[in-house]
Parts: sequence; C-alpha cells; structure tokens
Amino acid sequence: MSAIPRFYKPGFFFNEYAHLQQQQNGKFVLLSALNQETQQAEARCAFFIRSDEACSPATAPFGSIEFSETLPDRILDKFLFELTAAARNEGAKKLRIVGYPHCYAQQQAEHLTERLLAHKFDQRSVHPTYYIPISDQLFIDQLVPAERRRLQQCRRAGFQVNQWTSPDITKIIQFIEETRRQKGYPLSVSSSRLAALWQQFPNQFVAFAVTDEFRLAAVTLTVRVRHDILYNFLPASHPDYQTLSPMVMLTDGLFTYCQQQAIRLLDLGVSLDANKQPKPSLIRFKRNLGALESPKSTFEKML
Repeated sequence: MSAIPRFYKPGFFFNEYAHLQQQQNGKFVLLSALNQETQQAEARCAFFIRSDEACSPATAPFGSIEFSETLPDRILDKFLFELTAAARNEGAKKLRIVGYPHCYAQQQAEHLTERLLAHKFDQRSVHPTYYIPISDQLFIDQLVPAERRRLQQCRRAGFQVNQWTSPDITKIIQFIEETRRQKGYPLSVSSSRLAALWQQFPNQFVAFAVTDEFRLAAVTLTVRVRHDILYNFLPASHPDYQTLSPMVMLTDGLFTYCQQQAIRLLDLGVSLDANKQPKPSLIRFKRNLGALESPKSTFEKML
C-alpha cells in the first residue's frame, strides 16, 4: 500500500484502496497519473480481470477514471492509452468501464465521455440516476402535493425517522431481503457480503429507519460516497404501510441528515426493475420528491 500514491483530494469511496481490496479478492490493477511536483495522483483507475474481460469495477456501483479538473488533455489521453494497454497485457479481450453519475463531478464526467468516445470506446448503456441537491429549504416544500400529504399523514400517525446509530445489521438485512422478495426484487449484493461491508466500513455505511412505535415501517442503508455525497443504497418499506408511503418520511430524514452533515447531494440511484429496465412508477415517485436526473454511463472497448 505504501507504493500507492495519495489521490490529490478526497475521492470516491469505491475507488479507494480499502474498498478495492475487498472486491473480487483484492486482485486488481491500479493505474495512477502522478504529479511529479506534489507526488500526488491526479488520475486513477483500477480494473479487475473477470474471465477475458477487464472491468472497472468488479463489485461496486461504479469505478471509472477519476481525475482532477485541471488535468491536461494530453495526460488524460496518455492515461487512457496506458489503461487500454494494461488491460490488453493482462489478457483481456474487452475493457468495461462503469462511470459515476455526472452530477458527482459534472465537468470531469462530460469531458471523460468525450475522450472515451475519441479513443473508440462504445457507450453501451446510459441510465439516469436520480438525485436531490441539498439546500437550506425544508424538504416538504419541494414535494408535490400528494407526497406532501403522505409525509404529513406519517407525522400525524406518530411515525419517527432517525439515524439508526447502533443497529442490528442482521435485522436490517432480513427486513430488506423479505420486503424486496415480496416485490420481486432480489438483493444486488449477498447478505454475507453486505454484513462484511458494514463491519469493515462503519464510517461509510449509515442506517436509517422509520418506525411505527416499535415496528419497522421502512429502512435504508446509505453509503457516504464522498464527504459531500450520500448514496441511498438499499431502501425498503413494509408492504403493510404502502398507502402511507413511509419512504417519503425516510427521504425527509436523509435530506435533514445531509443538511446537518454539509452533504451537497443525495443520490437516490437509478430506477430499474428486476430486468434492468426503466421502471416508470419508481421514476415518477423520485420526481415527485424533487429529484433531478443525471446520466450514468457504461463504456466498452474491444481489445
């Protein structure tokens, strides 16, 4: 680890060494563009070999190339050339890069898309992520009237939303698994891996719950992707409370937490069904919460 240069600023959690280490048994290739004056990396990308494919990432919402706003084009182009060569040297026949949502780093994401296309990468998929910019206003003020009424109904019913400071992770996972199973949505990550991530990264994973007295109405696991970005990773609500929609109250709690923690962006994730196709009802719900859209792309290049 001592040979890995420090990134020039606090970066995305999924690209940090500790997270890379626990993906696919920690066997990865990491490329960095080192600033000789500062001895800090101003570009970085890790990929994993899976069969004959080089993937960035192996098991994370995204990987891709993270780089500074001031990185010269000639350095970025050189980096992409070296990245492709490194994947080919590892025996890969294809290089696959899953990008971060543009709203995370708008300037870099747009520029990277342009350069990847120039380097003959194909843009295989674009799915919008839905995010809420955090402001000083009250969350309820940006809701459509129907969701505002649901939030007020939850409050009148005495529901509470709180950060779950000392949770039973097994209980959380069981709740998420059961409610998702009833709706036909399998977990995107195994329960054992989820528990291991929770134990290993207590500062990045934060749980929240909506309770009806002592009964769970909704829970979520969030990830602090960066100091100023919170990702709503695994939300789930109990079917018995569908008419009240406690997920609105849960999002209100996340919004307030972001305000308190100086987080600028709440990522609600993509809105896909079990077949990885856009789900209109979920898209409509997130828009009703005041969420905006931001593209999240996957690129591939045959080697």
